[in-house]
Amino acid sequence: MEPILSADGDRRLLAAERRARIALVGQSVVDRVTLPGQPVVERLGGAPIFAGQAVVAASVAAVILTRGATPALRRPLRELGLLVIEDDAPRCCVSEMELRPDGSCSDSFAAFGAPFTPDDVAGWMARGLVHARAVVCGAQWRDDFLPDTVAALAAGGRAVYLDGQGPLRQPVLGPVRLVGPLDPALLKHVALLKLAEEEAAVALGGVDPVAARALGVPVVVTLAHRGAVLLVDGTATPVGVDPVLGLADTVGAGDAFLAILAAERTHGVPLREAVHHACAGVAALLRRRLETPRKARERAPVEAAASAQERLPRQRDG
Repeated sequence: MEPILSADGDRRLLAAERRARIALVGQSVVDRVTLPGQPVVERLGGAPIFAGQAVVAASVAAVILTRGATPALRRPLRELGLLVIEDDAPRCCVSEMELRPDGSCSDSFAAFGAPFTPDDVAGWMARGLVHARAVVCGAQWRDDFLPDTVAALAAGGRAVYLDGQGPLRQPVLGPVRLVGPLDPALLKHVALLKLAEEEAAVALGGVDPVAARALGVPVVVTLAHRGAVLLVDGTATPVGVDPVLGLADTVGAGDAFLAILAAERTHGVPLREAVHHACAGVAALLRRRLETPRKARERAPVEAAASAQERLPRQRDG
């Protein structure tokens, strides 16, 4: 099926397509979220929306390549002002989350979407990848991005930034279960791997720079409000952040982090500095989320992202 474009094919859209150097690829997810003391809310989840908000806040031109959820739930993607290419999905990923006041959560899968394939890369994604120099893969579960798909995304010298949460998640419905090891074939074409602290415990046995070196790629472990640790060449480099505390809904922070990091690196920022900027950028977004009433945030996701713009490092489009 032909992809659905989020705007008409006018000159402005074509210009945005040519400027986009970052491709944000991932499932649009139906998130059924329970916040403390509130009823279940069904909203848009998945890497594209959170990564998209982050690049908008950082004034970075990007293209979103996604499928899943419903047209109504995907509306916030089309309000970001980015080029969005959406494929028709035979099924979609459904996540059920119960969020706690400290920002932790219980996460389960009620359904999986259709994995991305090399045919997708060569087909409906191709237009959005023409000018991309980096691809951010927001994986949801183990089969989401298989090695052949990652290789196809990396073709032509594109740098692939992979979120390790998906490859470590068993493709089993019910509570999320993390199981290692990471497939070396998957990492062969990856420029950088991001892991959350609990994912590092499974993949590396902890925040272990020696184990990370064996993977053959730079690794960044995010530590929530404590910042991150960069693991390169057997050395661990902590990167601090001004913490945001008291926020229950931190969903998508990792997606935003990886998108900002990829944008920084694509614009030539050294890796440690890029990690620092990513930590600061996510903190700005979460701080705005903390300060914005829930209902207003749901009505205005674009304003919630744009309001952090002044506090993020400015980037060029090219």
